[in-house]
Amino acid sequence: MTTTITNEINWFITAGTLRAAFTQDKRQDGTSYWCLTRQARQTVDDLTEWLHSLHDDELPNDWRYETIVSILDALIDVDKPLDEILDHYDLTCGIADNLTDIYNHDLFQWYADHPDRVSYIEEATAEGLISTDLDTIGRLTIGQHECIRSMADRIVDRLLSSHSH
Repeated sequence: MTTTITNEINWFITAGTLRAAFTQDKRQDGTSYWCLTRQARQTVDDLTEWLHSLHDDELPNDWRYETIVSILDALIDVDKPLDEILDHYDLTCGIADNLTDIYNHDLFQWYADHPDRVSYIEEATAEGLISTDLDTIGRLTIGQHECIRSMADRIVDRLLSSHSH
């Protein structure tokens, strides 16, 4: 008789419990990166599938994982429970404001890593968030901001939906 132990942790209870699913590791070249803990990788829930959905059709990459962890850290620092905050859009916009790159090199590198990220600029333009007279840096900044805000929105939505079950 074989006994199977399943790991059924609900990582989506709070930003803190979801943040606990991540750890930092080092590659052979000494660079650090964020990944799921061994325990989180062994869970039977949809954590991995949900994280991949936050990548917007990109393969898993360091920037996405680092941004997810940064969003969770920002949510942990909020002084109210998420379900008591009336305007989640203001919250996620504020998080995106703080996480959007301020250095041109980092912003250009973000786009160079995945040129299809230009779709965030196209979406923001279609939504009227980018005026025609905005310079390239402004367009790139708004595109990255919208990407981060979208990720933060989905994280907040998932954490809140966990409370409603």
